[in-house]
Amino acid sequence: MEEKSPGTDTEQPWFDGIPTADQSPPKTIFVSGDPLIGPKSSAAVVIGWILIILGAFGVLSIPLTLFDFGAADMNGNPITTSVTYKIVTVLFGLASSGLSIFGGYKMTKYEKQGVWLVFASFGISWIGSIVSPLLLGDSMGIGDSGGAALAGLSGFCGIFFYAICGLIVAIPLLMSNGGME
Repeated sequence: MEEKSPGTDTEQPWFDGIPTADQSPPKTIFVSGDPLIGPKSSAAVVIGWILIILGAFGVLSIPLTLFDFGAADMNGNPITTSVTYKIVTVLFGLASSGLSIFGGYKMTKYEKQGVWLVFASFGISWIGSIVSPLLLGDSMGIGDSGGAALAGLSGFCGIFFYAICGLIVAIPLLMSNGGME
């Protein structure tokens, strides 16, 4: 097999011949029964438990919104938040945390509805993060325009935060073996 390569004086490996493709007829393979699918991914269960825990922390932190310790205006003077602000914050917090807990529970059972409930929780929380600064502006002494600016900034920044969280929650939907039904 070892010959001199054309145009050289040294001996090098040289293969001679014409390459050909496999000429055998194509074969069809039949599989009887159900197709073999691997085990369900545990991503839905893990993300579901994380959502349940975070929702529980949200429910436990709601009573803290009823107290005004540490709240100050732009000059550092202590302020008292309005009852409207407290009611709105508690209602949005309960709705968001409750949907997060229930959606997380559904995700641990591999139910697709849980992901949509968590998305709804994100939407409610985002709306709450816009409404709360609108109500807090008067208490802080910055007026309606200052509250509107805080609400706009909160909404703008919040949309990116909730988009990233939504992608994390949607991981089981994006996986081929996520097992979401």
